[in-house]
Amino acid sequence: MKALGMIETIGLIGAIEATDTALKTADVEILNQHFVKGGIVTVELTGDVAAVRVAVVAGEEAARKLGSFVKSHVIARPGEMIGEMLEDKKEEKEEENQVIEEIKNPEEPVEVLKVLEVEAKEEIVSKIVKNNKSKN
Repeated sequence: MKALGMIETIGLIGAIEATDTALKTADVEILNQHFVKGGIVTVELTGDVAAVRVAVVAGEEAARKLGSFVKSHVIARPGEMIGEMLEDKKEEKEEENQVIEEIKNPEEPVEVLKVLEVEAKEEIVSKIVKNNKSKN
């Protein structure tokens, strides 16, 4: 694995600004992002050691200007197990995004709408029945 750079911010806006600046500053790629409790967002970048260091410093400065910077760190050559752990997380995220896309853009939208229509009607009927029982 190449170098690993991490920028941690409070809030999504700071993370987006830091990442945008980092990507524009050096030849790095986004490896992953993590949304932690309390609004903390960590972005992982990868690339050559020098490029990652420059990108992380630039991203850190951009986040500082917004007042959302928490911490940054660069690991020059992470061990194999770290690389495998991060790649596994990346694959999980890609699978999750694929499922979300399938839900957003179903192959047979008419069928999905029919199912949703039936479920909505059943829910309305159920509410009417409950209201009638409570009145009696």
